[in-house]
Amino acid sequence: MKLKVSKETVKRLEREFEIAQRLNNNRLYRRVLAMLLIAKNEKAERIAEIVNVSIRTVFRWLERFMWERFNWLSNYHYKGRGRKPKLNKEQKKKLYRIIEQGPDKYGFDCGVWNSAMILEVIMKEFKVIYNPRYLCEMLKKMGLSYQRAKFVSDRQYNEEHQGKRKEWEEVIWPGILEKAEKINGVILFGDEVSFAQWGSLARTWAPKGKQPVVKTCGKRKGLKMFGVIEFENGGFEYAECDGRYNGESYIGFLKQVLKKYSCPVLLIEDGAPYHRGKIVKEFKDMMEKENRLFIFQLPSYSPDKNPIEKLWKNTKRDATHLKYFPVFEDLRNAVIRVFEKYLHDATKIICVMKKLRTDAGIA
Repeated sequence: MKLKVSKETVKRLEREFEIAQRLNNNRLYRRVLAMLLIAKNEKAERIAEIVNVSIRTVFRWLERFMWERFNWLSNYHYKGRGRKPKLNKEQKKKLYRIIEQGPDKYGFDCGVWNSAMILEVIMKEFKVIYNPRYLCEMLKKMGLSYQRAKFVSDRQYNEEHQGKRKEWEEVIWPGILEKAEKINGVILFGDEVSFAQWGSLARTWAPKGKQPVVKTCGKRKGLKMFGVIEFENGGFEYAECDGRYNGESYIGFLKQVLKKYSCPVLLIEDGAPYHRGKIVKEFKDMMEKENRLFIFQLPSYSPDKNPIEKLWKNTKRDATHLKYFPVFEDLRNAVIRVFEKYLHDATKIICVMKKLRTDAGIA
């Protein structure tokens, strides 16, 4: 629909649109919205779909507006008539499912929800109008939040991978708990982490229109660390890795860990290539024969099964987010300060294993 509409008319329609929202007036809202979309040269089919009327009705509204102008719209200036702008519990559940499935599943072209799109869904599905300012508050009460998405490997969703994860949850992990109790051993979760000297970014509160700025040295150097956390008592052990992660450096860290514990160690690790290297395997086999070290490998693409990943996330939050490190030693000092807190306060370790400990009957 290509019509030339003056700027004055558009501004007046926008004021009518605000009035419709303030009065929660569905009938006025739909008519004004249709006129605004016509002014933007939107297709009649699309307008009819958005305001949930027939194409014939859209043309009929346009004809009325052309003849009667704003006198026609002023007839709808009233309160208390039409559907109240509230969703019941079942409607909110349906809206939750729609949002959870993503906008592309609903028919939108993009993959990101915004308030305008959700308002359109609510009007189309439930014939209810919400003020955009209130919408976000309602979505939060429904258990939704505006958050950053993340990438996951598509392999996580194949049957073989799901089967291995299920086996870990139902067979291997209970077996580890049983074995640790039987041999009076200690369960450790191990992993490696790198901290970049150029720092890390995160969301923070700041004055509107003033995006926080963090200086960076731009150097690509990183601090590499090995670490393990103890499942039952919240112990923590770490070691810096000079150069690349490899079999030799990993064996050095394992020896450090075994030196700390006199009892058998049941170590849970991921499938990093150097964890399975020849010299590492020979060392592990030797330690297992001496009943000193037993290795259990997590399913692939399952960082959520390793609670130390949460500890690394907390460390970056406290040590590197929005911080400036002009020299490498500043980065090292910041990370080690946080690590030292872990050594003196086991609750900071235990909190990342809360669910696992509860399920295992550990207070």
